[in-house]
Amino acid sequence: MSEQHSNHETDDYTFLREKIKERPINKRKVFKQSLLTITLAVTFALVACFIFFFFEKGALDGFKNEQDVQKIHLNLQETTEEILPEDMIIKEEVPEEVEQPVYDPEEETAMIAEAIAAYEPDIDDYQGIYSKMRTLANETNKSLVSVIGIQDKTNWLNNSYENKTRTSGIIIEDNGTDLFILTNAKIIGDANEIVVSFFTTQECTATVKSVDENSNLAILTIPLENIPDTTKSAIKYATWGNSKFTCKTGDLIIAIGDPLGYGSSIGYGVITSTGSEINSWDQNFSLITTDIYGSSDADGVLINKSGKIVGIINQEYNRSEYKNLVSAIGITELSGLVEDLCNDVTRPHMGVCVTNVPTVARNYYNVPMGAYITDIKMDSPAMDSGIHKGDVITAINDAVISSVLDYEAEILTYKPGDNIVVTIMRPSGDTYLDMDIKVTLSE
Repeated sequence: MSEQHSNHETDDYTFLREKIKERPINKRKVFKQSLLTITLAVTFALVACFIFFFFEKGALDGFKNEQDVQKIHLNLQETTEEILPEDMIIKEEVPEEVEQPVYDPEEETAMIAEAIAAYEPDIDDYQGIYSKMRTLANETNKSLVSVIGIQDKTNWLNNSYENKTRTSGIIIEDNGTDLFILTNAKIIGDANEIVVSFFTTQECTATVKSVDENSNLAILTIPLENIPDTTKSAIKYATWGNSKFTCKTGDLIIAIGDPLGYGSSIGYGVITSTGSEINSWDQNFSLITTDIYGSSDADGVLINKSGKIVGIINQEYNRSEYKNLVSAIGITELSGLVEDLCNDVTRPHMGVCVTNVPTVARNYYNVPMGAYITDIKMDSPAMDSGIHKGDVITAINDAVISSVLDYEAEILTYKPGDNIVVTIMRPSGDTYLDMDIKVTLSE
């Protein structure tokens, strides 16, 4: 029985001693799988070569196009006539002996008086002067556009509608691929779409390239290929005057764009002042005031008697009693900023408003010469570094700062993220303390 039991147990576990044979290899299947793998590899290689060739060509074309893109530059005309050293040399010339007529001042005065008395001006002469100014304004209007900001809104009945706001824009230049337009940034923020309307009534969709919050200016671009040839040939690029040297109190001035509160309006007048200074963050501008009565929300440009743009209308800085008199920021101080906005140049930011130290303050109160800080922007690099209102900037790194112009020129030599050492004089009782403060510039 014991033997039977042993045999029975042996039979029960016999399967544990069975030999498992390997499955025979299916050569046909292996061949098919290998062929499929090779085919996929060749296909992948061909696709990769095609994609590489396609994108490499596109990258090279893009690089070539980038090289062809021109930088935007504002050419300020009518600069001051500088006397060169060679012009100061008096060249002695031997005059030819010519018989000079006898000058009789009384006779000349009588002739002038007779000519004036013989001429009788009438209303047509007065109208003729205005006609010439209107012709000048119409020609410059070819350089202006109407910028329309379209915003999708819903009323209290849940009905959708489009809200449109308008402002003026200036056709600056093109860089070979895009048309650049300078405009007021007030309508940009909430707009879902921006449309530019040319004087030919042609409309094109524009995109925002850059915005400067300090000056409230924006640059728009339109691809040249989206503008019809008829419009391209009709429009004009703006010509710029030099507001610093050519704008004088009493000069004739013309306001175009939207000076009266509605599009394509025009106003004539004279310049009443040019000496007011606008203190902005890290840069100052000059304010041109006129006797042209317009809208408190006016925009557009001021042009001189040559049709050149000398100012961009901005009513923000008007005193309350003169809120309807058209004023503008001089283009000379804005030109560098506009060029940087067009050419993707990011300006460094320290966050101070500065002004020149008056002679009286230097002589009687011993205020050091430099850029006097009148205000500091909240959370700016200047505030974070411990610079105070009332400090006088006398140097940045090794550059001496004696005026606002020195400060503006020096700060623009740096880039956002640069570390600089600002030397200040801080009032302490009856004297000033010399301090060096490290500042990291921001955008």
